[in-house]
Amino acid sequence: MAGQGTNGFTRIERHLARLGVFLFLAVLALPVIAGPPAADKTEVIEFRPRMPGGSSRRGECWTESIAASRAGAWRCMVDNEIYDPCFSRRDLSNAVICDANPAKATAGFILKLSKPLPEQSSNVAVYSRPWLVKLADGATCEIETGTVALVAGLQVPYNCSDSQECGDKGCAHLTGLTGNFRHGKLWMANKVTFSSSDKGLQLISRKPVAVIAVWK
Repeated sequence: MAGQGTNGFTRIERHLARLGVFLFLAVLALPVIAGPPAADKTEVIEFRPRMPGGSSRRGECWTESIAASRAGAWRCMVDNEIYDPCFSRRDLSNAVICDANPAKATAGFILKLSKPLPEQSSNVAVYSRPWLVKLADGATCEIETGTVALVAGLQVPYNCSDSQECGDKGCAHLTGLTGNFRHGKLWMANKVTFSSSDKGLQLISRKPVAVIAVWK
């Protein structure tokens, strides 16, 4: 055969072999891009707000928090705005801390009370629903304290940060969680994607998602 060497390979075959070795070494030299680590445990946090800076506001807390079912959490009002949850601190007298969000690392503000806090109930469920949730897909979800969305028969009390903005014709992509968490070393939640228009709320998808952290 033309161009065949003593070792039985043609020049073309030797060239292809060298090219294959080069490509193999090039692939080995590529940087390894690691994805996010898989969650294997849910961190359960009883939130303790830090002392915020900035100016304080004045208002009242008339009942326990609907969002956070725990001691020292309140539903409060400043003018016509409702803040829930607001939190007591042992070193803070006649005041609470409102609008703090640990998922966003925002400290909120001090609410000076115009009235004393109401009596605190002792009835707290062992598996009370968290008020703030971080998912393995990167979204954070916060419980609603007003009207709860009903999507294809599913109650969706949490709204999530990866919802898209609504337009003139409604909301094409909203996300939320049902309240049915599966507890364990790693919590699981049911995430719902849906739309909202003049036709009502329409289910797009529903899937399980791992929970990285919950704040109570």
